[in-house]
Amino acid sequence: MAETGHIKNVEHFQMMIAAVQGYGGVYQPANADITVASLQADLANANAGIDAVTTALIPWKVAVNERESEYEGIGKLTTRVAASFASCGAEKNAVEDMKSFARKIAGDRKSKIKADDPNTPEDESKHNSVSQRSYTQIAEHLDNIIEMCQNEPKYTPNEAELRVASLQTKSADCKTKNQGVIDKTVPVDNGRMQRNEALYDDGTGVVEKARLVKLYVKSLFGASSPQYQQISGLQFTKPR
Repeated sequence: MAETGHIKNVEHFQMMIAAVQGYGGVYQPANADITVASLQADLANANAGIDAVTTALIPWKVAVNERESEYEGIGKLTTRVAASFASCGAEKNAVEDMKSFARKIAGDRKSKIKADDPNTPEDESKHNSVSQRSYTQIAEHLDNIIEMCQNEPKYTPNEAELRVASLQTKSADCKTKNQGVIDKTVPVDNGRMQRNEALYDDGTGVVEKARLVKLYVKSLFGASSPQYQQISGLQFTKPR
């Protein structure tokens, strides 16, 4: 889509302010919300909102990458544990339960989350929905696997990475990394709310103010005037 996104909205609003400033003292709206001073304050708020998202996204992405690295290969690890568990002579029903947990981990790792692009109206991020729960579920499945290993006296692998102590460490590390993402999610969400309010609030947002400015300039100079033509083509888009 052309001319869309948060940044474009702010750029066009900035261009609109510059245009009406150029009209000099002729631009005197009765609506105090669309005076030059008010529009400049709105622009500052919009920029602050976008900056808040951008700033919060950086540590969030670091936490996401660290978590991804921690969870990388966990499906292969638990598959090996399940095979080792089966080879130790455990009961058939226990072996089937173990395989089930390993399959669940492999299934939950099929999808990765995307980071939100602050330059688009859409929220590409999935960190507040299914993907977030998926990481928590993986840790839960791993804990179930550990519990089964602990309760099987025959499970005494020689491979260090398959032993209960190593798996417990892995579980703790996974939970720590997942909590790190959760902690960094709050500032991202708060920044996004700040940004969206500044840009898209029905009463006070930039998009609504731009609509009112266009109407006032149209009433001031006329629909065919160069002044109105100067700003009428500036597009402002709300998120779908």
